[in-house]
Amino acid sequence: MLRHFAILGAALLIAHVPTSGQDETDRLSAYIDTQFQTTIGELPRLAWFLPDGTVAAQDSSPSIYLYTRSNRAQPAHLRDTLSQIEMAALRPKQHVACDLAPNGEQTVVSIYTTLARSGGNNPQILSTSKALPDLVGGYDQAQLHGRSSDEVWKEMQPASADQPRQSAIIRQKGAQFYYSLAALYSGPNKEVARTGIFLHEPSGKILAAHVEDIRGEWCDGCTMPTYVDGIERIYVVENMFTAPAFAYPLLMLDSSTIEGRSIKLVTFTPSREFSRHLYFEYVVGCF
Repeated sequence: MLRHFAILGAALLIAHVPTSGQDETDRLSAYIDTQFQTTIGELPRLAWFLPDGTVAAQDSSPSIYLYTRSNRAQPAHLRDTLSQIEMAALRPKQHVACDLAPNGEQTVVSIYTTLARSGGNNPQILSTSKALPDLVGGYDQAQLHGRSSDEVWKEMQPASADQPRQSAIIRQKGAQFYYSLAALYSGPNKEVARTGIFLHEPSGKILAAHVEDIRGEWCDGCTMPTYVDGIERIYVVENMFTAPAFAYPLLMLDSSTIEGRSIKLVTFTPSREFSRHLYFEYVVGCF
């Protein structure tokens, strides 16, 4: 996908950023990474819900905190740390930790008990050994309307007034800022052509945005999302978090494909630049 930066006026930042390898990945994740490191001294790591309700996590701390669909970080408590042989057996048995230490590196994986429960089809969650202070999760989804709608479609630049489109608002009760998600569709099959994440202030005014033109495949081997799939096929929202460590809400998205499961954290910096951290797990051959 092609992305580039364009600044519209003094307040609006629309990001179309070209992805160009590890440097670009590091640049986009820098703000999220820095805020976690500065606040709790570590980055979130992938963890996995197991069928029996326990969690496999890349940790050996007595307690950890899980970032799930809950309205807070859920505590989990150490039950057992796996040996390398036990960890290797975990993949074919439970189909998790598929992309962990593929070259035989020594990796720590432990089993934790928790009251948190899985939701959706992706067993992936995130974990840290320390809780992010004053984290609040949860969101409501609503229709895009009013000033928010007018501003979003102006920036999305549909080819015509009747071009097919989908949208939604993602907001958290009591939070000052909220997001809208948008997609434009084109062609005989009404396939997705452009997507956008917009950050709004309470009045509906857009503060920042990340807009992508979709060119070619949606992902390797995937069918293109179409209008009938709805905005939920474009943006699979797992949760929205607010915390003093972040200037704006942090979206947690399931961005899995045929080849891999993945979780994406998305937000904007205080200067309203787009930031994301992608946690990707290659799963071909894991099932």
